[in-house]
This record gives sequence, C-alpha cells and structure tokens, in this order.
Amino acid sequence: MNKLHRFRLILVEDDQDLRQGLVEYLQLRGFDVAEASSGAEFHEALAVATYDVAILDVNLPDVSGFDLARHLIGVGAPTGIIMLTARHAREDRLRGYDRGADLYLTKPVDSEELALAAANLARRMRHDGPAPRPATPDAAPPVQPRGRWTLDRTLRRLTAPDGASLELSGRESMLLEFLAQHKDSLISRAQVLDVYADAAPDPGSRRFDVAFARLRLKASQAGTTLPIQVVRGSGLRLIEAIDIL
Repeated sequence: MNKLHRFRLILVEDDQDLRQGLVEYLQLRGFDVAEASSGAEFHEALAVATYDVAILDVNLPDVSGFDLARHLIGVGAPTGIIMLTARHAREDRLRGYDRGADLYLTKPVDSEELALAAANLARRMRHDGPAPRPATPDAAPPVQPRGRWTLDRTLRRLTAPDGASLELSGRESMLLEFLAQHKDSLISRAQVLDVYADAAPDPGSRRFDVAFARLRLKASQAGTTLPIQVVRGSGLRLIEAIDIL
C-alpha cells in the first residue's frame, strides 16, 4: 500500500491477546493501527489523531462501545465504525446500527474478513479518490508445476513445489509437521491450539485464527498458497502431502 494512502485504524479491545493479535495482523496487511484497551484510552488517542476506521469492542471496562460509536457520530468525525462483539442477538445488532455503526461483526471474527471490511470502509470514508487495496492472502493461487512440498525441521523452512520458501517460527513448523502427519484428516481448533502449546486450550480462542492468518500471509508474500483447507468453525485439513526432512 502506498504510504500516502495507508489507512489509519484504531482498535478498541480490552482482551490483550486478541487486541495484540489483531493489531499485528492488520499492521502486516499495511494498515497504520492505534490501539486502546478502554474508552478513556480511546478518547486520548482521538484527541491527537484522526482515523479512517474505528473498530470498537462493545464490552469495555469503563464504557460501552455503543457509546463510543455515538460519540464519533456526535462530533462529526469522518470515521467509519465497525462494532466487534460476542453479542449475536438481533437487538444488539440493531442497537449498533442505531448508534452509527457501519458494520457489525461478531466474535470470533476472521482476521482476513476484518481486514477487507476495514479497507473497504476506509476507502469509502476517504474523499480523495480510491486508494489501493491491501494485499489479499486469498488472491487466486499461482499455477504451480508438479512437485512436492517439503518441510525442513532443522532450518524451519517450508518449500513449495515451485521453489518458493517460507521461514517459519518454531510453532508454525510444529503445526505443519503435525498436519503432514495427518494428511486429509480434519484437525480441530482444539488440536491446533494444543500443538501451539496453549496453556489452556480453548476452541473459541482467537489465537487459532491469528496464528494461521499470519502463516497464510507469509505464504502470500512468498508468492504461493498453502495446501491447507480451512473448514470454517471446525479446523484445518492438509490437502497436499508435505515431505518432512
């Protein structure tokens, strides 16, 4: 994304793990991201900068995200509003839209969906013409010649059939090795979190989505697409063999 057109976001979320994971992912996608864990921090950030989009958690320790949305509308800030909450009820969605929300997304939210929604909304909020979209990990995969995926556990490197390679973290290498050993099997979210050595595995944890989104983005930046099928709400399935070295 061209620096002149970088979208500025503010993410207000009191769950530290979720906030840090989403901030890191959105920054990898090319956004400028400010973060706040409370309404007070949000107002401090708003006093010194403007934002294209505000992503607001509803349940904050000192104020409701609905009130923050209403404040933005009240001051006439040219800021798009995305409500991010675990509340699924129709009345909550209607309340969010009534307070001025442009989008209402429920947790657990897909990191890629959030990034694309934020980019589309930010583009609409700009008045200087369309801006480039952030890179999309789910872009059409390149045509690859016949070959094999290989995972070098020592170097922590995944190599695609066309020679593209990804440098992996220790946990990413462990996850891919586990998937390689269970090709074509559905690996549940709980199993993935267990591989990631989560102290208290929770199938609803955002760590699953953020960790895999980061790995998928690495593949996109290397010019390839992982041979992994995401079964929404369930887990992952390896659809091509990976040779382990």
